[in-house]
Amino acid sequence: MTTPTALTELEQRLAAPGGAELGASLAARLARLEHAARTRLDAGLPPAAFQDCVAVAQAAQAAREVLAQHPSQSSSDTGAPRRPSPFNPLSR
Repeated sequence: MTTPTALTELEQRLAAPGGAELGASLAARLARLEHAARTRLDAGLPPAAFQDCVAVAQAAQAAREVLAQHPSQSSSDTGAPRRPSPFNPLSR
Protein backbone atom coordinates (compact mmCIF):
# COMPACT_ATOMS: atom_id res chain seq x y z
CA MET A 1 0.00 0.00 0.00
CA THR A 2 1.35 3.41 -0.86
CA THR A 3 1.53 6.39 1.45
CA PRO A 4 -0.94 9.14 0.55
CA THR A 5 0.68 12.18 -1.04
CA ALA A 6 -0.08 15.61 0.36
CA LEU A 7 -1.71 17.62 -2.40
CA THR A 8 -1.99 20.97 -0.66
CA GLU A 9 0.14 23.16 1.56
CA LEU A 10 -2.36 22.59 4.38
CA GLU A 11 -2.00 18.81 4.10
CA GLN A 12 1.78 19.20 4.24
CA ARG A 13 1.57 21.43 7.31
CA LEU A 14 -0.85 19.06 9.05
CA ALA A 15 1.48 16.12 8.36
CA ALA A 16 4.54 17.99 9.66
CA PRO A 17 5.59 18.15 13.31
CA GLY A 18 3.05 20.28 15.16
CA GLY A 19 0.34 19.37 12.66
CA ALA A 20 -2.06 18.14 15.33
CA GLU A 21 -1.80 21.46 17.14
CA LEU A 22 -2.35 23.35 13.88
CA GLY A 23 -5.40 21.21 13.14
CA ALA A 24 -6.82 21.85 16.60
CA SER A 25 -6.23 25.58 16.21
CA LEU A 26 -7.92 25.66 12.81
CA ALA A 27 -10.86 23.60 14.08
CA ALA A 28 -11.33 26.04 16.96
CA ARG A 29 -11.25 29.02 14.60
CA LEU A 30 -13.78 27.34 12.31
CA ALA A 31 -16.03 26.57 15.29
CA ARG A 32 -15.92 30.24 16.34
CA LEU A 33 -16.71 31.33 12.78
CA GLU A 34 -19.65 28.93 12.58
CA HIS A 35 -20.93 30.05 15.99
CA ALA A 36 -20.70 33.73 15.02
CA ALA A 37 -22.60 33.10 11.78
CA ARG A 38 -25.32 31.12 13.57
CA THR A 39 -25.60 33.85 16.22
CA ARG A 40 -26.17 36.42 13.47
CA LEU A 41 -28.75 34.12 11.88
CA ASP A 42 -30.61 33.83 15.18
CA ALA A 43 -30.64 37.64 15.53
CA GLY A 44 -32.45 38.03 12.23
CA LEU A 45 -31.04 39.33 8.97
CA PRO A 46 -32.31 40.64 5.64
CA PRO A 47 -32.76 37.84 3.05
CA ALA A 48 -29.48 38.40 1.16
CA ALA A 49 -27.41 38.61 4.35
CA PHE A 50 -29.27 35.59 5.74
CA GLN A 51 -28.27 33.50 2.71
CA ASP A 52 -24.66 34.62 3.03
CA CYS A 53 -24.59 33.75 6.74
CA VAL A 54 -26.12 30.33 6.08
CA ALA A 55 -23.41 29.68 3.49
CA VAL A 56 -20.65 30.76 5.92
CA ALA A 57 -22.02 28.55 8.72
CA GLN A 58 -22.35 25.54 6.40
CA ALA A 59 -18.88 26.07 4.93
CA ALA A 60 -17.29 26.32 8.38
CA GLN A 61 -19.07 23.15 9.50
CA ALA A 62 -17.99 21.28 6.36
CA ALA A 63 -14.39 22.49 6.75
CA ARG A 64 -14.31 21.24 10.35
CA GLU A 65 -15.62 17.84 9.22
CA VAL A 66 -12.97 17.59 6.50
CA LEU A 67 -10.25 18.69 8.91
CA ALA A 68 -11.36 16.03 11.40
CA GLN A 69 -10.81 13.38 8.70
CA HIS A 70 -7.09 14.19 8.42
CA PRO A 71 -4.83 11.49 9.91
CA SER A 72 -3.10 14.07 12.13
CA GLN A 73 -6.35 14.49 14.07
CA SER A 74 -6.64 11.55 16.45
CA SER A 75 -10.06 10.06 17.15
CA SER A 76 -9.50 10.71 20.85
CA ASP A 77 -9.79 14.45 20.17
CA THR A 78 -13.50 14.14 19.45
CA GLY A 79 -14.26 11.11 21.58
CA ALA A 80 -15.75 9.33 18.57
CA PRO A 81 -14.17 7.21 15.88
CA ARG A 82 -13.48 8.95 12.58
CA ARG A 83 -15.44 8.03 9.50
CA PRO A 84 -13.28 6.67 6.69
CA SER A 85 -12.32 9.31 4.16
CA PRO A 86 -13.91 8.94 0.73
CA PHE A 87 -10.57 10.01 -0.74
CA ASN A 88 -8.37 7.15 0.44
CA PRO A 89 -5.67 6.14 -2.02
CA LEU A 90 -6.41 3.17 -4.20
CA SER A 91 -4.45 0.03 -3.43
CA ARG A 92 -4.14 -2.69 -6.04
